[in-house]
Amino acid sequence: MRTLLVTWGTTGDVVPYVGLGVRLKAAGQEVVAATSERHAAAFRRHGMPVHVLALARQEQSALAADRCDRWQSPARLRRRMHNAQDIAHVIARGVLDAAGQGVDAILAHPLAHPLCAVIAEGTGLPCTGIYTAAPGMLLPRLSAGSTMPAHSYRLAERLAQTAMSPLYAPALSWIRRELGMRQHKSGTLASVLRAQRVLHGYSSALLPQNTALPEGHTCVGYWWPAPEPGWRPEQPLADFLAAGPAPVYFGFGSVSPGSAQQLSATIKQTVRRLGIRAVVQTGWQGLDVSGTDILTIGECPHHWLFPRMSALVHHAGPGTVGAGLRAGVPALPVPLALDQPFWARRLTALGLAPTSLNARRLTARKLAEALHTTLHDERYRNRCLELSRIIGTEDGAAATATSLSTRRR
Repeated sequence: MRTLLVTWGTTGDVVPYVGLGVRLKAAGQEVVAATSERHAAAFRRHGMPVHVLALARQEQSALAADRCDRWQSPARLRRRMHNAQDIAHVIARGVLDAAGQGVDAILAHPLAHPLCAVIAEGTGLPCTGIYTAAPGMLLPRLSAGSTMPAHSYRLAERLAQTAMSPLYAPALSWIRRELGMRQHKSGTLASVLRAQRVLHGYSSALLPQNTALPEGHTCVGYWWPAPEPGWRPEQPLADFLAAGPAPVYFGFGSVSPGSAQQLSATIKQTVRRLGIRAVVQTGWQGLDVSGTDILTIGECPHHWLFPRMSALVHHAGPGTVGAGLRAGVPALPVPLALDQPFWARRLTALGLAPTSLNARRLTARKLAEALHTTLHDERYRNRCLELSRIIGTEDGAAATATSLSTRRR
């Protein structure tokens, strides 16, 4: 079977799909990735050919918008909408071209799933959504609470899909014209994705107890990133870790909560207040924190780094949350947008973190107080270790391979 694995987004969005692709290859599938040039090397290093989606310009535009201080200005929102529509159109063209080169099935990241679903309908290919996050998570007040009615998650999913529909409408219309399909009067994503099969690559133990996922959706467990062949930590990091007690990790991935200079200063003040050691990951924002007990690093695999930390301060992206829980290390979530508030709420609701802090209103005093509790209240460490054992019994990639194989038979 030749499977087209379509994914795009930040590094944190994409690396679980590299790991999934590696495991599917080991299970006997031929995997072709469709992603942007920025992520192509990650797949190629593991022997997966890549159909490049020409998204460099749109990625630069998205990065520039994220660094803009006027977060909610109408002009900025219009630019973001037009850029998102461009992204959808590029992905649609790329996937349709890749499918035309001969594939037997499509696996689709949630950002690409509406496009892939219509392409699959028009070409007769089977399509499965593979999600590390879902639209309903964009509305955490409906989807992340512990006491919400069972249908709240599905309501959040429909509302989010309705709000996102204009971003996909031009590209979906183009796909239908290209494939000679009848245009749909209903342009909502809910209608496009109705009855679609979706596998969620995270543990169901993180969801509210009464969550009712949409029909056809199943949690299979995490897809862990694939270890890089021959990777070794840089010597300054190895030396720093060996020179003293376990440090606290600070990292915000692709998030830009204010200026890098201000956030770096907040981290430095927090470290001084608590008298701790810290490892700071630069991320997209380019954090740079210097000090006797602080080391700033670039890329480093979380599966190696996190077990060596005493606590984590991060943006609550799904991959980072999963890596921290896998390591059994307590975290203080500092979410900014998208699905990050959902995961932050789940960490606190499950007793895995004492609180979460809004990234836009972060101060050294608030951060130091919350981090002190995270470090010294053993309840959070014990709860994280408990959930780590649960996650350790799950194998999301194996469950995905089995599910796909069963469907094809």
